[in-house]
Amino acid sequence: MALPTVDPDWEVRAAAFQMLERLVARYGPTLEWDIVQRGFDFKGQHFHFATKARGIFRPKEMRGGGPLSIKTIIPRGGRIARYEDSQKDDGVFIYKLQGDDPDNRDNQLLEWAWKWSVPLIYFCAVEVGVYQPIWPIYIRGIDRERMECTLSADDAVLAVRQLGVPMVADAKGSDGRREYVTVQAKRRLHQARFRLEVLRAYETRCAVCRLPRAELLDAAHIVPDREEKGEPVVPNGLALCRLHHGVFDTDLMGIRPDGVIELSKTLLETRDGPTLEHAVKAFHGQSLHLPRNREEQPGQRFLEERYARFRQVG
Repeated sequence: MALPTVDPDWEVRAAAFQMLERLVARYGPTLEWDIVQRGFDFKGQHFHFATKARGIFRPKEMRGGGPLSIKTIIPRGGRIARYEDSQKDDGVFIYKLQGDDPDNRDNQLLEWAWKWSVPLIYFCAVEVGVYQPIWPIYIRGIDRERMECTLSADDAVLAVRQLGVPMVADAKGSDGRREYVTVQAKRRLHQARFRLEVLRAYETRCAVCRLPRAELLDAAHIVPDREEKGEPVVPNGLALCRLHHGVFDTDLMGIRPDGVIELSKTLLETRDGPTLEHAVKAFHGQSLHLPRNREEQPGQRFLEERYARFRQVG
């Protein structure tokens, strides 16, 4: 039986991508399993994104030979098992094949997706029951001896444009572009893990105003992560709401080494409406709300370096 030249499930994939875009916009870059398992509706049918037990998943409603998604698995109380993505900032993810037989049913789905350059969704576990979806992601190659495959992410807009067109070599996209997009995706994945750790330490509340909404909170680096000393560790992080994160990142707000909040002179002299007065200026001179665990509280060296910069800018 000849394989199709167009993925018969391209409309389903497009609908899945669009739903994920809405979910991430609503809940943030990481999704808890109860959100993922809700799935999505398309043309009167309900589809699942993935199943809890299986790492390689194709809904029974799909007609083609490739999966819709793959995912890593972290057993409760453990670390990532079976499927481990590469930790290096290179242009690929490494994903382990299912079981011990490269020709089993699940691995044949991956083989089909590789041969026909089908875009997939990668649910990468960042902790038990929490996933960062990366899409579209393509299988770049399969190593049967190592029982693993390499994955490359691509631009979502370009991928949607390519859905529904003949699956020929020219439609596989630029390797250089995919390597760049994959590196950025891996960095976002590391940031997502950092965010979860920081928000947990601060009990999912802004360190300045105590806002308790996770979807409105960021993990701010005290020393920026683009710098050599900007380590992605909790003592170099603050849980901040979007407003106070913006004020902090622009050095209009500083944190003294003793944890007291200072605002720049220019900001204090600005006269405006109630948002500035009550949501920003009111916190001048107050202390940060710190984690209960002393080991997770802001590191002294991080605070000193960032406060010195705030004073210099001010």
